[in-house]
Amino acid sequence: MAKAEKNYHVPNLDRALVIFELLSKNPTGMNRNEIATASGCSTTMVYRIMLTLLDNGFVFRDEASGRYRLSLKLLDIGLTGSDEYSLTHVAWPEMCDLRDATDMTVMLGCQVSEFEGLLLETAESRAMSRYVATKGLRVKTLHVGGWKCILAYWPAEKLNAYLDQATFKALTSNTPMTRKAVLKALEEVHRVGYAIDHAEMTEGNHCAVAPIFDRTGMPVGPLCLSGLTSQLPIKDFARRGRQVREAADRISAKLGWNGKGNSLVPHS
Repeated sequence: MAKAEKNYHVPNLDRALVIFELLSKNPTGMNRNEIATASGCSTTMVYRIMLTLLDNGFVFRDEASGRYRLSLKLLDIGLTGSDEYSLTHVAWPEMCDLRDATDMTVMLGCQVSEFEGLLLETAESRAMSRYVATKGLRVKTLHVGGWKCILAYWPAEKLNAYLDQATFKALTSNTPMTRKAVLKALEEVHRVGYAIDHAEMTEGNHCAVAPIFDRTGMPVGPLCLSGLTSQLPIKDFARRGRQVREAADRISAKLGWNGKGNSLVPHS
């Protein structure tokens, strides 16, 4: 960058953007001293910047721990500013139709890093008893729940690299706890075209989830139909799985998918 251009930089804005990056990589939050150390700013400067961000709703502060975390305002701004072909814009009508047809919550996710997923949008069920998840929720255990429908279409090299570093932690009694169990589940996704979360991530909650493909045939995010076990019993898994698969296919078609999908099959 030319020296003349640098003269027009706003130093405090640069520092604020650095802090945004730090907080995005630390979803559990950071306190003022941690931010100062990581950013190279003084604690006084950090205090002034965080107070400004706090007043404008871009962060919130846990009073007990003093840790700052990003709010959902940046996510909302990003979604509002996205173009007409954005995933959320294209998926929303199908999400609402699926919610209304099933009376269950419909969720849309995407990947934000190699090993982390994000809940982009939720069409919440109107039933008195329902499953609710917060938009902006991050998920690191991508081999459990409906995220299996994304891993099922990863190239073998990428999948094996992920499984090599994965921590098989029991979230419920149904969480797959071995590499073999995960690979078997991914092969089932290929066979039927959708994934089932049989209370793998949350007790008392079942999901039927299908991948949304982009124009290249690669998965860009999961479309999830989620309900309490009474709303989505085991006997309905196949019917609801096909239903969410059809909705995901319609979204994929709008993104330019030609219907052939990705035929990659995971191997141990």
